[in-house]
Order: sequence, then C-alpha cells, then structure tokens
Amino acid sequence: MFVKTFKNNYFLQIILLSIIPILLWMPAFISAPEPIATNFDTPIYKVIYNALSFSKTLSTILAFVLIIFQGFLINSIFSSNQLSASTTFFPAFIYILLLSSNHSLMTISPLLIINTFILIAIFFLFRSFDKLEGLDEIFTSNLFVSLAFLTFTPSILFVVWIWLTLLNYRFYKWRYWIISLLGLLTPVIILIAYYFITDLLTIRTTSFLNNINFIPNLFVTIDPIDFVFYIAIGILSLASLFNILSSKADNNINYRKKTNVIVILFLISILPSLYSIGKDYLIYFLAPSLSLLFYHFFMTKRKLIYSNIIFSALFLLIITKLILSLY
Repeated sequence: MFVKTFKNNYFLQIILLSIIPILLWMPAFISAPEPIATNFDTPIYKVIYNALSFSKTLSTILAFVLIIFQGFLINSIFSSNQLSASTTFFPAFIYILLLSSNHSLMTISPLLIINTFILIAIFFLFRSFDKLEGLDEIFTSNLFVSLAFLTFTPSILFVVWIWLTLLNYRFYKWRYWIISLLGLLTPVIILIAYYFITDLLTIRTTSFLNNINFIPNLFVTIDPIDFVFYIAIGILSLASLFNILSSKADNNINYRKKTNVIVILFLISILPSLYSIGKDYLIYFLAPSLSLLFYHFFMTKRKLIYSNIIFSALFLLIITKLILSLY
C-alpha cells in the first residue's frame, strides 16, 4: 500500500505526510523527553542545549519542525538531482520514519543538528559537480562539515566522505584540496580566535582534550528491540546497497557520480556511529543515506507487492520500537 501510494498518488502522499508524523510524535507532545546531552557535545550544540534545556516541550516542538524540514530538504535535493522522482515524497517519508522510532529522541539533540549541516553539505557537493570548477561549493560543503564537528566531535570523520567525494568527481587538482582544508579550518579558526580574545582558550582546550575519546566503546548492553531493529536495518541496508550499485550502469554519468556520493556517505557514516553504539541516536548518522538507498530498493522492484510487504514490516517494527520506548 505505502510504496504504491508514494509511486502513484500525489494527493494521498501529502495526507500521509501530514498525519503519520504527528501521530508518531503525539506521545512526545503529551510528555516531552529531556533534551539530549552527550560526552561529545562541542560549542555549537552546547549553546543550543543551554538555550532550550529550560523547556522540554519547546525542544520537542522545534525537533519535530526540524525533522520535517530535513525530510523535505532531502527530498528536494534528491529530486532536483534526478536521484528520485519529482512526484514522490518517499525519501522524506523514510527519513522521518527512521527518526521517529524512539520517544527519547523526540527532542533536540546534537545528531539532529549535525544532520542539517550534512544535508546542506550534500546539496553543495552535488552542485560542485554541475559547475565548471565548483570551488566555492567545495569550500562551503567542507565548512558545514566543520560546523558539524563543532556540534558533535565524531562528525570530523565526515571529512573522509568529502575527500572521497573529491576523488569520485576526479577533482585531483591541488586547488580543490587546499579549498577543502580552508573550508574545514575557517570555523575552527574563528572559534579559537573568539576563545583567545575572551581569555577562554586554555580552559576550552583543556576541557576538550580531557573529554575526547579516540577509541569508541563497543562493549555495551543493547535492548532486544534495538538489536532486532538494527539487524533489520543492516540486512535491508546491504540489500539496498547491492540493489543501487548493480543498477548504476544503466544510468548516465551524472546519476552514477551523485549516487556514489550517497553510497560513500553511508559507508563513512558507520565510522562516527561506532561512537554511539548502544545509544538511541545511532540511527541519525545513517538516516540521510538510507533515505535514498531504501527509496531505490523499494521503488525499483518489479512486483510492488514485495516492496509493500517489506516496507510494511519495517513500518511495524518502527512502531513497535516506538511503543516499547514509552515504557
């Protein structure tokens, strides 16, 4: 039902996108969870957290608005770059569902903020391929990855995604790599200069070095429903990855290059997610890339009945996980 609707019925898509997210978030609107703080929070998120921690309800409302905005943004990015049909909101729907699977996540979190920066970085990376040189776009995409790092420390690993994307686009000239480094360093230099002027540089540097963890803790306890959820996501991700890679040869160079950007993002997203194993917000790292991988997997099946069955099972698993998170 869902897959067929998002393939053929534009009006019903709007209805589903208007109703289902509100229903999923209704428990949070009634009883808002605490805003999320982690050991990896850096200055940008600390400012946001301090500004919103006084009101759980406001944090939940803003998080809901931001997730809806991100869903439509990612849908617009994919459709405008011919990675998805312009008549479907399925990538947005998948993204919103994945980030609505846990009651405790229905609030402001550093991962929600960095996803905004990563989506904007995707937008500019795609634009860089469409330009003659794309140097401005490369600088801007790196700048937003740097802002993600200044929100949540492990996000610095997305730098590897940027650099692999440059190789994917065959941007081999030294100018691209210098511009990339300048984009990464600009927000950091501005922050260091601010701390220096306000005599906080030593204190902030010491605090950062004391809290940083280079090795992720992989020995954690995972709830049974989370274990089932991520096993299901993992199996579906591998199937979707194989599906999109095996079909790339049938498309033009623009599609192949931009699809590679998302595939690389998915693979690199696994690295920072290792620092969140056992945490509810792990899915945030994977959601932007999974929205395209899952979209392609479900939409390209010759018999939609199989896509509908698999997607319905995923939808029921998300609802089950959400219900269990209430207790």
